[in-house]
Amino acid sequence: MTERLRPFQQRKRMTQLAETLSRALIRQPKPVLSNYDIFRELWEIYQSGSAKYLRGATPSRDVFRRTRSLLRSEGVIRQDNDYGSHWRIVDRSDAPAEDVICSVDPFCHIAHLSALQRYGLSNRRPESLFLVEPIPTLRRQLVREQMEGDYGDSLEDPEADIEPAKAVTHPETVRGRPVAIDTTKFAGDQIAIKGSLSRIATIGQTFLDTLDSPDRCGGMSHVLDIWTEHSRTYCDEIIERVERAEKPIWKVRAGFILEEHIGITDARISAWARFAQRGSSRVLDPGKPFAPQFSEKWMLSLNV
Repeated sequence: MTERLRPFQQRKRMTQLAETLSRALIRQPKPVLSNYDIFRELWEIYQSGSAKYLRGATPSRDVFRRTRSLLRSEGVIRQDNDYGSHWRIVDRSDAPAEDVICSVDPFCHIAHLSALQRYGLSNRRPESLFLVEPIPTLRRQLVREQMEGDYGDSLEDPEADIEPAKAVTHPETVRGRPVAIDTTKFAGDQIAIKGSLSRIATIGQTFLDTLDSPDRCGGMSHVLDIWTEHSRTYCDEIIERVERAEKPIWKVRAGFILEEHIGITDARISAWARFAQRGSSRVLDPGKPFAPQFSEKWMLSLNV
């Protein structure tokens, strides 16, 4: 008799856990979740003891897979159409492309022409959504830091069977919108967009990005127009970010534009001239060939 009841008892335990997990998934804000996200919610249920019939102090990946399978069969989650390894919350309204992307990838953000348009710095409306993500080596570091923050010493526990966080591969289109993703080895400044799941480069970072990737910002001529029209308004934010610029050439380009092209006088800007290099082949537009027009102070070819 005991043997005959065991499958039912296991199903009952799984149902209790699945119902608790279902409520947790519906409460959280993301419309699309990774396996890591769902396992993290399951882990919290075990830590809080908020479900009945739990065995052990932490969930195993086998328990996770069986619980996830039950949620799928009950219509709580389904595979996302754009991210096949991720899960859409069925009862949650769909979200725009940028919210979905920033939900599934915690390390990317809106940048370049999309950020310029969001901030009202450009009147161009790009068809593609421009985003930035870290290069693989930086991403691996960030993933490790994320897991350490979420699980702490449990990562070193041989008994803990934790679902690992994984890098996200983005499709060419998300929710019907083309996606243009660039990679960087520098973690740029970003902020959350209020009332949204998206993240965007800060104003200062957005201006800095135009110096490195003008081709993703409408071209250098458009970039110069943006700086000419808006840099006085955001001068302090620009200077603060350029002061921390990871590459000296960015300071040289910013210095030329602000001081020589626009005519802003500021000791902080003038100080960047020490990063100029005599006899160098540095250019204002990194995507164009060297030109004979030249800034003597900033030792920069004005190839625009």
